[in-house]
Amino acid sequence: MAFFLPSLKKNGCLDPVHVTLCNVGSRKTGTKDDYGTQAWGMFAPNLTIYGFDADAAACEAANADVERREINWLEQHFPLAIAKEVGTSTLYITNNPQCSSLYTPNAPYLKRFLRLQEMVALESTTDIETTNLDTVFQTEGIDEIDFLQIDVQGASLQVLEGASWLLERSVLAIQVEVEFSHLYANEPLFADVDTYLRQQGFTLFDLAPLSQGQRSLLHSTERPGQVLWADAIYFRDLLQEDTNAQFKSPDQLFKLACIADALEFTDYALELLEHLTLHYGNDPIYNVANHIVESLTQIPELVHAGLSTFPAVANLQDYITGAAAAFLAANPPTASTTYASPVQSFNSAHYLQHNQKRQAHLASLNLNLTGMTVLEVGAGIGDHTPFFLERNCQVVSTEGRQDNFELLKQRYPDLDVRLLDLDHPGNGLEQSFDIVYCYGLLYHLQNPAEAIAFMANHCQGLLLLETVVSFDQGESLNPCPEPADSPTQSITGQGCRPTRLWVYNQLKKHFAFVYMPITQPDHEEFPIDWSADLTQLEFKRAVFIASREPLSNPLLKEDIPMRQSYH
Repeated sequence: MAFFLPSLKKNGCLDPVHVTLCNVGSRKTGTKDDYGTQAWGMFAPNLTIYGFDADAAACEAANADVERREINWLEQHFPLAIAKEVGTSTLYITNNPQCSSLYTPNAPYLKRFLRLQEMVALESTTDIETTNLDTVFQTEGIDEIDFLQIDVQGASLQVLEGASWLLERSVLAIQVEVEFSHLYANEPLFADVDTYLRQQGFTLFDLAPLSQGQRSLLHSTERPGQVLWADAIYFRDLLQEDTNAQFKSPDQLFKLACIADALEFTDYALELLEHLTLHYGNDPIYNVANHIVESLTQIPELVHAGLSTFPAVANLQDYITGAAAAFLAANPPTASTTYASPVQSFNSAHYLQHNQKRQAHLASLNLNLTGMTVLEVGAGIGDHTPFFLERNCQVVSTEGRQDNFELLKQRYPDLDVRLLDLDHPGNGLEQSFDIVYCYGLLYHLQNPAEAIAFMANHCQGLLLLETVVSFDQGESLNPCPEPADSPTQSITGQGCRPTRLWVYNQLKKHFAFVYMPITQPDHEEFPIDWSADLTQLEFKRAVFIASREPLSNPLLKEDIPMRQSYH
């Protein structure tokens, strides 16, 4: 979810900004491929999307969908095979059409991995006409692309080399699929793509998600497989001294900040917006200090600590005016907070009622939870542990905070209790469990995707997960600060408020079956109507059930419900 764009959009700052996206390999397989409905839609009507795919039917379907929806941005999909040069090439068509490539599948290598050989099995070949981006855009009189996305199964470097004219003149950010091993014979690998893009003035910001291949059902829980491919995200670093001067205008700085925010690089977006204001803010067009403050007010922890002490806000004090200045004056820094002890915190009336409602709901789901091996993560001082002990389960209870861990050991001297921080789990846990129980922890983590992967690697049956979520139908993580000194909050001081779709899709990466209950715990923090206005509800929680095997249970749905009922 974009952090600064909503304020910038509301206050008209995006009105003069036009953003152009180019998507090579634009076949739409889900909502993640529909850029106009994501954060990019904030730029509409000043948004243009050009899509290219060798599959004419996919382009026709995409264009028909655009026309049917009557969108308020320009989007066109062209049935062209984009490569390095204009000419003729062989297209290798695979069992899964998304894996078709200008390079032949490396069958001897692929068969060493589970499931890959079937997906990338060669079905046929055909000769196709190819062109390159420079030729297309020069012919059409288009000389500026802001964001370039490439997903062409091994031919990414070809596409980039055929766009050298565009890269010299424009392009602020790139997302490109890269391979780390030869899934296709003689394809250029990540190192080749990275070298080329660095030569063009781009800096690598992220590799995600890392897709790993297993050679056997037997594999390490800590090293679950070989990294085979990922999406690499590059930005121009406009604050570097050696960056081409043509990209260093305030308009380009602002546009890059907006693109970084759309891609959820909030820290880079803030750095650019702060730099823009400090260096060009005497011109009201480039003074975005008030919008930075407005955006930061959505984080209660920052407001409580005093926004004026936040480094970016402190640096921009001379540029903050009007309502933003009044807000800072009315919300000065508070005195340092003294937090209750772990026992006081976890034994508060709120926590006790909350735990009772959650566990009563879990018991009502009619899951097989008796006599199982259980890994409990984020156990706190062990208030949830009796739920499984009473069901004759063998429990390994873990906690990441040292003070809580000591109390947990004292409370359960005969239990296998371990110190485990899911943000940095290490290699100390080797066994797998019938059930992994993760209630009330995920949103306190800095690295929740890695934590889900870790839990999945130790789960041979069910992963039971409950977490605070954000009220948004999109797929976003929404990092946020938390008071690290509180015994019930994030150890690192950095948590998150992921959307339900984000959690669901992360679980689907590791489990064949992911469910959500049709009921919710009978507690105010668990909404039952997700179409209602929930903005006033500080905490919104949801329950997820991930399983290795299908569950025939009328209380569970294999999708994300918009309406639930209370248990």
